[in-house]
Amino acid sequence: MLKPVHILCLLALLLPFGPAVHAQGQRIGLFQSPKGFGVTATFDKAPDGGEMNTVTLRTDFYGFLSGRTRQVGAFLTYTHDYRILRMEGEDYALILHAGAGVSLGYAHDHEKGFYSSYDRELAQQAGGVAALAGLIGLRVDFRRHLTVDFGFTLEPGIHVRTDPNTGAVILSFYKNGIYRGYYPHLNLLYRF
Repeated sequence: MLKPVHILCLLALLLPFGPAVHAQGQRIGLFQSPKGFGVTATFDKAPDGGEMNTVTLRTDFYGFLSGRTRQVGAFLTYTHDYRILRMEGEDYALILHAGAGVSLGYAHDHEKGFYSSYDRELAQQAGGVAALAGLIGLRVDFRRHLTVDFGFTLEPGIHVRTDPNTGAVILSFYKNGIYRGYYPHLNLLYRF
């Protein structure tokens, strides 16, 4: 049986073969954030770059870096962004963009005790996450096919997990989608 992380990886590999490949401008590169790291692809939907689709496959480090769990989560996020503001210089174009979409993943959710004076492992199981994604970012397209995109993402949604003792399915609000919304992300992209 495939784990949710494997399914998300397979979906991310199949995405470039869809209709978005025929978009006007394509950018592919690395996603870096305190939340995790991964790969990002953006596809301009309109010839003038007024709209773009962004697909990100990333890890989720909640609890891993603090030593509270050995499991690393994974997320697949899609957003459709609109250009809010554009400024151009001689060697660059600066674009403020925002958009909404969806996020699917498998990860741990927030638990109290991060700042405890003793080591405390996460008590709850990792589970599936289905969330809305709201993104705001500042993109800089340089003349030499390099793009730097800095932004923030909110992911309010639901977290589904099982209780290890009873096997009962527990549905709760995904708190990390809001609590970690102030974590920035940085995309370093190559433009085709």
